[in-house]
Amino acid sequence: MSERVRYAIHALLVSWLFGMASVAVAVDLPTVLPQNIKIVRFPSPSLGDERTLLVILPLDYDTAVSRYPTLYLLHGYDADITGWSRGTNLSAYASRHHLIIVTPEASRGWYVNSVSDQKARFEDFVIKDVVGYMDAHFRTIPEPFARAIAGVSMGGFGATFLGLKHHDMFAAIGSFSGALGAAHAELPALAADATEEMKKARQYYLALIGPLGSKERKDRDPFELAANIPLEDVPMLFIICGGEDDNQERTHEFLSLLAKRRIPYEYREISPRWHDWKIWDEEISVFLDKLDHLDGFGSALPEGRPHHRPE
Repeated sequence: MSERVRYAIHALLVSWLFGMASVAVAVDLPTVLPQNIKIVRFPSPSLGDERTLLVILPLDYDTAVSRYPTLYLLHGYDADITGWSRGTNLSAYASRHHLIIVTPEASRGWYVNSVSDQKARFEDFVIKDVVGYMDAHFRTIPEPFARAIAGVSMGGFGATFLGLKHHDMFAAIGSFSGALGAAHAELPALAADATEEMKKARQYYLALIGPLGSKERKDRDPFELAANIPLEDVPMLFIICGGEDDNQERTHEFLSLLAKRRIPYEYREISPRWHDWKIWDEEISVFLDKLDHLDGFGSALPEGRPHHRPE
């Protein structure tokens, strides 16, 4: 089975299981990566194996002595660390900003610690392993005001979940067509002719997040987190969705919750747009521009300058 066919099959499975539209197939990466894009292998204690990071560095990283803010940019369900670079012009957009962008390899783990599998701790993988590795091995600004987290589809769910739960670590959250209701609603019943692959996907997902109504599920639900987070602790929220995206309804429900609690957010809904890279390519550059207006972003931090939030 070709990679393109496999990708399409899994995209359809995700659409059936989680109510998402299928993801557009992106173009291939060039054989030679630009100099400012690094592929890094590192050990993950939380997952008990080696994982890969795609790191986009500022163009002056090798010649400067500055420290830089960091954006952790999460991939979708049937994607990998190359998804953002393949589907958007991210490297070119990033070159206009003084920041490091990191996409970690999170498989189909939904960025949560599994309820039933202690070897599938994808929340700890991002929060402890990835952030810790980047702060130790790259010239990041290792402070909450200089970190942001964002993602697409499954990654939009992950960024919202992780950003709200660990609000003391991030200054901003970006959800790009995020599956925000993935832990909030019941999964559709399996059809009588459901394939074994569909059954296994459902079982795996329930093993990750737990049954509806359980404490474990609520602990992994961005709706629950948004309903209980102190207002003064909410990071900047940037949320986008296509007007024809199957995630639109749940996104509107999430926005209603934010509005009810008077939590500030920016929402951009574009039509006609579906669950595909066209809208994500358009909006990632907008999000990067928004980050530049935050303390800790917008300019590199010279070596030796104290790491504190500007007054």
